[in-house]
Amino acid sequence: MPDTVTGIAEQPDDLAAKQAITELVHCYGQVVRRDCPELTAELYTPDGFFEVRQGGPEKLGETVQSRVEGRQAIRDMLLPSKGKPHPVPLIHNLTIEVDGDSATGTCVMQSPTSADGKGFWGEYRDRYAKVDGRWFFAERVFTMFANP
Repeated sequence: MPDTVTGIAEQPDDLAAKQAITELVHCYGQVVRRDCPELTAELYTPDGFFEVRQGGPEKLGETVQSRVEGRQAIRDMLLPSKGKPHPVPLIHNLTIEVDGDSATGTCVMQSPTSADGKGFWGEYRDRYAKVDGRWFFAERVFTMFANP
C-alpha cells in the first residue's frame, strides 16, 4: 500500500488532480442518475472509450460485452436509453494514482435501477487524461459482477 499521508504538503498538484478526478467520477454518476445520457459523452476525451465486461471480483478472464470508442459513439449508444429505467450509481472505494497529466483509478459501483430498485454491481477501471487544464475519462472499463 502506498503511504498517502507522508509528504502530503509536497504533493499539491497531485492532490488537486485527485480532487478534480473525484469530481469527474461523481459528475458521471450524477448525469447517469439524472437520466442525462447526452451529457455523459462530454466527460470523455474525444477519442475516449467505454467498455463493459462480464466477470467476477475473484475471477480472471473477463468477457467483453461491448465497447464504443469516441464521444459520438458513446453518445449514440446512450441516447436511446433516455427516459427509460436507468442505473442509479452508488460509488465506493475510489482510488486514484496521478502521473502528471494522466492518471488511473478504480472504484466499485452498486446500482439499483430507477424502475424497480433491483440492479447490479461491479468495478470501474479508469484511465484519465488532463486536456487543456480539465480532466476527462480516456478509458472507462466496467466489469459487471454476477450477483451472488
